[in-house]
Formats: sequence, structure tokens, C-alpha cells
Amino acid sequence: HHFAHNQTIQYTTMKTTSLLILASIATTTSAFGSFGKPKSTAPKLPLPTFDDATQRYVKSPDDDGVMPYDAIGAALRHGPVPFITRFTKGDVYEQGVLKYMGTAKVTRAEAVGNMDAKLNNPMDWSYQKMEEKRGKPKVDYTALDPKQAALTSVWAFVITPLVINVISSTVGQFNNEPGPCVSKAFEGLGICSEYIPK
Repeated sequence: HHFAHNQTIQYTTMKTTSLLILASIATTTSAFGSFGKPKSTAPKLPLPTFDDATQRYVKSPDDDGVMPYDAIGAALRHGPVPFITRFTKGDVYEQGVLKYMGTAKVTRAEAVGNMDAKLNNPMDWSYQKMEEKRGKPKVDYTALDPKQAALTSVWAFVITPLVINVISSTVGQFNNEPGPCVSKAFEGLGICSEYIPK
């Protein structure tokens, strides 16, 4: 009876030891299992190069040039300035994106978001970049904030057309009924109503 009890303890100890050895081998293998295998590295960013002859940034052949969002997306995220800039100064905008990609070593998406944020509010963008250097979390300027999108839409479709309507009505009314002359100088120039032929 005593012999059977010792044998059971030895068997249990051997079983536990075997499991510990197997677990330790498995852990060691997973920790050092990359012997002989190339290290996996992060994919290389398609960074632009700077051409000294033309003084321009040149897109990498690996950069597909696809923006993370279109001009409407820029307006919804960052207001009218980046939206307008994409249409009126497309080449300058692209050079800005490429420059940011190259100097900050970031993806096109991150560079576009930063470019739009900088165009919208250069002071806030610069402040945020200073804070990031001090350890504050990075802001994702490509994210669409629903409140910002709603505010931009209200400005684009309600307030701006209303302001344009008020200004054009006022100018139209002044052109049709100029009113009394406010200065003798205006009378001499023929601007006042008594000098405007009817």
C-alpha cells in the first residue's frame, strides 16, 4: 500500500515535470523561433524624393497618389480653404503633401490630413505639432468628426447662400436707387442720384 502511494506521487511529479518542460520548450521556441528566418519589418513607406534641378518633390513610383478622401471630404473635415485649394492650386497642394510625406516620414493619408488641417487653421495646427513633440498624442486629421461635418454643411448650404443673397440684394438696391449724396466729392464724380441719368 505504501509502495503504491509512492509510485502515484512519483507518477504525478513526473507528469507535472514533463508538462513544465514541454511548456518551457514551447515558450522558448516561440520566443526564439525566428532563428534563420528574416526579420519581418514594417512595410517601406513610398516616400518622395526632392529633385534639386527642378526644386520640386517627385512622387515615389510606389506611391499610388490616391487621396484618402476627395475635395468634398476635405471641406467636411477642414472647411472651405482646403476644398478651394485643391481646385485652384492643385500642384502647390500636391507639392505640400509630398513635402510633408518626405520630411515627416508619413503615409500619404497622414500627409493629406495634416495639409488640410494646416490650410484650415495654421496656428492651431502648428500648436498641435509642438504639443506632439512634447509627448501629447498625435491627432488623426483624416478622421471625419460628425459635428464638424454638420457645421460645415450648415455654413455651406444655409449661412453662405443667405449672406450672398443679402449682399447682392443690397448692391442691387443701391444700383437701382442710389439715395442722397453723402459728399460733394461724389457729386463732382457723378455718383449721386441727381447726376445719374434715369
